[in-house]
Amino acid sequence: MRDLLRQKLFEFENTFFSKVIRRALGMMIPFVLAAGIASAIRDLPIPAFQSLLQGSLQWLYLILNIIGGGFSAIFSLVLVITLSYCFAMEKNESFEYAMMYVIISLGAFVSQLDWQDGKLNTVGLGTEGCFCAIFVTYLVCIAYGALRKNKYITLQRYTAGVGGICAPAIQALLPMALIIFAVGIVNRIVCAWFHVEALYEVMDYLMQRLFEIASAHNSFLLGLIYIVAVQLLWFLGFHGSNVLNPVAQTVAFTDGASFFLKNFSDTFVSMGGSGTAICIWLALILFMRKKRSGKLAGVATIPILFNMNEILMFGIPIILNPVLFLPFVMTPVVMYMISYTAVWLDFVPAVSNEVAWTMPPILSGYVATGSIRGAVLQIICIAIGVGIYMPFLKLNEELETVRGQHQLSLLVEELKEKENDIEHPMFLLQGNSVGIISRTLLQELKSAIQKRELYMLYQPQVDADGKCVGAEANLRWNHPVYGMIYPPLIIYLAEDGGILPELEDYIVDTVCHAIQKVKSRYHSTFKISVNFTAHSLLGDIESCINNAMKKYDVRPQELWIEITEQDVLLQVDTVTEKMKRLRAAGHKLLIDDFGMGHTSLLYLNSHTFDIVKLDGSLVRDLLINETNQTIVRSIVELTDKLGMSVIAEFVETEEQKMVLEQLGCRCYQGHLYSKPVVLESFIAFLNEHNQIS
Repeated sequence: MRDLLRQKLFEFENTFFSKVIRRALGMMIPFVLAAGIASAIRDLPIPAFQSLLQGSLQWLYLILNIIGGGFSAIFSLVLVITLSYCFAMEKNESFEYAMMYVIISLGAFVSQLDWQDGKLNTVGLGTEGCFCAIFVTYLVCIAYGALRKNKYITLQRYTAGVGGICAPAIQALLPMALIIFAVGIVNRIVCAWFHVEALYEVMDYLMQRLFEIASAHNSFLLGLIYIVAVQLLWFLGFHGSNVLNPVAQTVAFTDGASFFLKNFSDTFVSMGGSGTAICIWLALILFMRKKRSGKLAGVATIPILFNMNEILMFGIPIILNPVLFLPFVMTPVVMYMISYTAVWLDFVPAVSNEVAWTMPPILSGYVATGSIRGAVLQIICIAIGVGIYMPFLKLNEELETVRGQHQLSLLVEELKEKENDIEHPMFLLQGNSVGIISRTLLQELKSAIQKRELYMLYQPQVDADGKCVGAEANLRWNHPVYGMIYPPLIIYLAEDGGILPELEDYIVDTVCHAIQKVKSRYHSTFKISVNFTAHSLLGDIESCINNAMKKYDVRPQELWIEITEQDVLLQVDTVTEKMKRLRAAGHKLLIDDFGMGHTSLLYLNSHTFDIVKLDGSLVRDLLINETNQTIVRSIVELTDKLGMSVIAEFVETEEQKMVLEQLGCRCYQGHLYSKPVVLESFIAFLNEHNQIS
């Protein structure tokens, strides 16, 4: 049952709608925090500072007002841009078509605003219009995506051969006209039905009716409905307190709402932001500090103390996260009930002083009530809230691991498809989920290299007499969330992310250090081979190798160099010359994964390589595929004539080894002898198998 629940929660979180909304709102974090921080500084409850703002620092007051108020005044407009762009990116649209999504969405959003006497009422551009911004933009993007499939509506016959941005722009003309016209018609019908001037006012109208009914009964019910409504809106991605601000200002002065004020909610419920986010922050800091979300909480510390929860809302994320829905709504309700009861029983004075929403908890409790008991009540509520959130945060952390592993599996699957098609992937440039996880992994790979969290395993290579002649070094990265990372993905990220030199330095240094350790405990000849790509050989790999060998007193004969067959195909003169210099210096050069047909056999006659490593696909099916046996025999005979050797990879059974030996291959690597092991195990293996000879 628990596994089924996890699966359903996981499926919901990975819906297209959830991913788009989270990304769009997440992109607005800098915008929202800038406005919040400016407001917090402007409203600091320090009389001396406030006097300065009204006097010699009035210029600063004006700037803070512009940032705090001005940014909020265009909140919905910016949200339309981020949402439409994220919608297009999740569809993996090109930049040109993504801009068409943005332009059409902006046109449709503006068309439903309140225009009176030719002048625009800008209220709908601010935070109060965010509900409408999300609703309209998402539907418009769906409509445009559908209309784009019609070649007649998009005028494709007239744009054939048109280059640049002109083609997408012309193709968007009719869809844009149809969509804006439709939005305008719907806007007029809905506005006439609800007797409002713009779509964004419909939410105000409905909530006003609801609160009027509640206020006619008692203030407790009014407050409860307000608290629940704010949390529900926030959970869906709307800034609940801003959407309901007109309602709160109205009902605060009705007869039935004499007790309930927005100040009460800001002081005792919205501590740290909606969902009583300070409880989430404290739970993560105290009990989950080493987890990924715990590190995020550290970044969110200052904003949370000023009741700005965006980093946690979009970073964990909480928005549209079914695991955290219950505590996100329940915790504020519990806070409200406890605080209401405490005030009703006169344990704590009623809120009598107005406080800015950015005033830090504890301080706000004291200032709002004029009593230390207000601060004590906040502390009690926060402690209870932490207890409510903890089990849900732990479950969310478990699902985060599952979510990450699923995203990684999709990335690896796509990378393997590219490898089979000999096509270079462009994941880091994609705007969809694959692109996001690629860029995330790249940043974490940089950190892992710096912290030396990557490591090498060594897979022994054994000759026909049973003697271990050396090993191949294999790169490994055990990610704290995603688990073991597919090695070719590490190389791809390093290459396209511009950190391949740092990764190479780390690998070569680690392997040369390993060779030094082996020589101190094994007194016979051996070698360790390292994989490089053609991209590596285009860089300054020679200096990297020479520096590491000097550092650890390693001879070229002990460090062999492998390059895959696909990379051999991509040889340029620079790469060829470097390979020849490395071979002349004493390194043995190997062609890895040979036999897939990507390389001309003429490369074997280039006198560049010393050893051929058979592709695993040839060896795996060797016992049941006579064609593979013929290919292997041909490769062995050819390499013998050219003075080269052959190593067979993926040798897993004694039968495979015997057939390979009959075909002339006398060196093997695979699980028949050993899986890739840590250095200590390789040294033990080396000593043990050396005794056989």
